[in-house]
Amino acid sequence: MNHLWILTLVSILSLPFSGIAKTVKYELVIRNQTVNMSGKKDVDFALTVNGGIPAPTLEFTEGDDAEITVRNELKNANEDVSLHWHGILLPPLEDGVPFVNTPPIYPGKSRTFKFPIRQNGTYWYHSHTMLQEQKGVFGAIVIHPKKETIKADKDAVVVISDWSDENADRILRNLKKDGDYYLYKKGTLRSYGEAASQDKLNNQLKNEWTRMGGMDLSDVGYDAFLINGKRESQLIEAHPREKVRLRIINASSSSYFHVSLGGIPMNVVSADGNDIEPIQANELLMGMAETYDVLFTVPAHKNYELRATVQDGTGHASAFIGMGEKVLARDVPKPDLYATMDHSMAGTDHSTDHSKPIVEPPSHQMHHGMTHGTDHGAGHTESKPATDVKVTESLTVDKIKALTPINSPKDAKIHNLKLVLDGDMRRYVWHINGKTISEDRLLTVNPGEIVRIVFQNDSMMHHPMHLHGHFFRVLNENGQYSPWKHTVDVPPMQSRTIEFYTDEVGQWMLHCHNLYHMVAGMARVIRYSNFQPEGEMSLYDKHDHHLEDPWYTYGKAELSSNHLEGNFRVSQSWNEFSARVEGANIEGENFNYDFKEQWDYEADLFYRRWFDKWTNLILGGTSYGNEAHAVIGVGYFWPMMIETNFILNHEGQFRLDLERKFQWTKMVFSDLDLTWRPGDHNGDHEVEYELSLMYSPRWSWAAGLMLTNDSLGAGLEYQF
Repeated sequence: MNHLWILTLVSILSLPFSGIAKTVKYELVIRNQTVNMSGKKDVDFALTVNGGIPAPTLEFTEGDDAEITVRNELKNANEDVSLHWHGILLPPLEDGVPFVNTPPIYPGKSRTFKFPIRQNGTYWYHSHTMLQEQKGVFGAIVIHPKKETIKADKDAVVVISDWSDENADRILRNLKKDGDYYLYKKGTLRSYGEAASQDKLNNQLKNEWTRMGGMDLSDVGYDAFLINGKRESQLIEAHPREKVRLRIINASSSSYFHVSLGGIPMNVVSADGNDIEPIQANELLMGMAETYDVLFTVPAHKNYELRATVQDGTGHASAFIGMGEKVLARDVPKPDLYATMDHSMAGTDHSTDHSKPIVEPPSHQMHHGMTHGTDHGAGHTESKPATDVKVTESLTVDKIKALTPINSPKDAKIHNLKLVLDGDMRRYVWHINGKTISEDRLLTVNPGEIVRIVFQNDSMMHHPMHLHGHFFRVLNENGQYSPWKHTVDVPPMQSRTIEFYTDEVGQWMLHCHNLYHMVAGMARVIRYSNFQPEGEMSLYDKHDHHLEDPWYTYGKAELSSNHLEGNFRVSQSWNEFSARVEGANIEGENFNYDFKEQWDYEADLFYRRWFDKWTNLILGGTSYGNEAHAVIGVGYFWPMMIETNFILNHEGQFRLDLERKFQWTKMVFSDLDLTWRPGDHNGDHEVEYELSLMYSPRWSWAAGLMLTNDSLGAGLEYQF
C-alpha cells in the first residue's frame, strides 16, 4: 500500500515536467481612471488595466494553456471593450477583434479567453475597440521557450508608448478637420521663409508640385513619450559583464521610434518574437506594433541610456541599464522637413526574386514544429558577435536574416494580391486600393495556397501593416532566409512584398497599425473561402463597426472690417455637404453696421462626392446678386497646392473658384481666394479676390489684414 502512495505522489509531482500542458491564468480588469502620464496635467479619460498604464506583463512558457479573463468595468454603459493578443497564433474566436472574430465585452460583463501557447518570444496585447489603445489599454506578453536558446543573466521588458493629454476621440475629430492640425503644436509647419533660410526653397516648391507638400512623419502632437509608463526611469540594475535581454515593444498608437543604447551598437537577436541571425545595429527604426529583442552585455560600472526618440523629432523617452555614472545615447538629428520625395522610388520593392515563393510547406510552418522551435533553436549561446561583423547604422527589415532557409511548397497555388496604401491628409481619409474598409471589407483567400501580397505605399507616410493570426515572410535581400514577421513597415513611396501559407482557417484583420489610419479606413478583413462566422458571431459580423462611416464637422468664421465669411462642412470619407456665406464691403469705407446698403452677399450650398484625393463632383445651389441658381461642377486639387471649383449654373453661366495658401513663416500666412465670372453683370467685377496677411500662433485662430477689390481691412479668423 505504501508503495502505491509513493507512486501516486511521484506521478503528481511529475505532471509539470510531462507532456501535459500547464494552465496559466490571469484576470484583467479595464476601468476608467484619472492619471497624469505627461507630468503636466491630470486627465479623466484614461483607461487602465488592473490600475496601471501599461497593463501587466503576461508571462507564459511555450506549451502552456492560457486562460485570461477580461472584465469591463467602464462607467459608460454603452462602451464595450476588447483585448487582442498581438502576434499570438490562436483560434480566430480568441483573437480579440470585436465584431470580426470575437464578441465584444459589454459593461459589467467579462469574457475568458482560452488558447494553447504554440510559440515563444516577445509579444504584446492591446484593445481593438476604437481608440482605447491610445487611452492606455496595452501591455507586454513574454513567452519563454521550453528549452533556453538565448542565454542572459537578466531580462527586462521595454514598452514604448506615446501619450496625449487630449482625449483620443477629440484627436481624431481634429485630424478630420485638417490633417495638418497638430503641426502648430509640434512646431513642424513648413514655410517659405524657413526653406529659404536653409537654402531649400527649391525643394519646398518641388514638394508642392507633388500636391503632398513633403514627407509626413506623424499626425498627432503628443505631450509625452514613455517607456514602461515613464519619461525617464531606471529600467534595471546590472553589474559589468552581466548580460541583459531587452524585450523592446513599440506599443505606441501612431509613432515610429529611433531606438539606441548608450552610444554602443546593439546585438539584435529577435524580431517580432522570432529569433534571427544576430546583427549589430547602432539604431532600430521601430514601427508601431513591432518588437525586437536585444542582448546587451554591460561593459563597465556605468548606467547606460536606452533612448526611444520619436521619428518626427519632437521628444524621446529614456530608461537606464546598469549603475553609476550615466552614459547617454546619441542624439538623433531632427528630420529634414524640406527633403524632396523622390518619386523614382515609387514602387521600389525591397525583396528578392518573386518568380518562386519562399514560404515553407505546411509541415514545417512556424506553428507546426519549425517555428519558434527551429528558428529559436540555433544556439544563441553568446551575445557578442565576431569583431569583424559589420555594424548596421539603422536596422530595418531589409537587413534582417532568418536562422533557417525556407523552401516553397511544390504543389501550392500562388495567390497574388496588390494592395495600394494611400490617403488624403487634407480630409484625413486612409484607404487600400482606393477604398476604405467601410466600403470594401473582405479579401478572400483559399486554404492551402501561398498568398503573396505586394504593399505599394503611394503616400508620404510610413504604414506598419499587421496581419492577425499568421506570420509572414518579408521578402528581402536574404532570399530564402527572409525573416518571419507579423508587422512590416512599408516606407513612403515604396513597396514591400510578403508571403504566407493559408492554414489558419477563419477571418482575420489586416490593417495599418497607425491607430488613426486604421480607424480612418486603412484596413481589411481576410476571410478563408471555407469559413463562415457561426452562432452569435454571424450576427456580430453583420454589424461590424468597421462598416460604419461616421460624419465629422469643420467650421471657419472670418470677421474683417471689409469682409465677412462663414464656412461649415460635414463630411464622411467620400461624401461632403458644405455651406458658405460671404459678405463684402462694396463701398470701400470703414466698417459700419449698415449691412443692407453697404454690403454685398453671396452664398453656396454644395454636395461633393469625392472620387479620389484630387477630384470631386459638385451639386447644389448658389445665391448671388439677388438671384438663386442650381449648379453642377467639378472640384480639383492641382499641383502647387491650388484648389479649384469649375461650376456651371442652370442658365449656363460659368464660375471659376481658385484658392491657395502661402505659408511665409511658421506663424504668418496668406490666403488667396479668387472668383472669376465671365460676363458678370450682377457685380462690379468679373474677377473678385480676397488676399489676406495673417498672424496665426495656433491652428484655431489668426489675426491680420484683408485686401479685397474695393478696400483694405483688418480682422480675425477662427476655425473650429
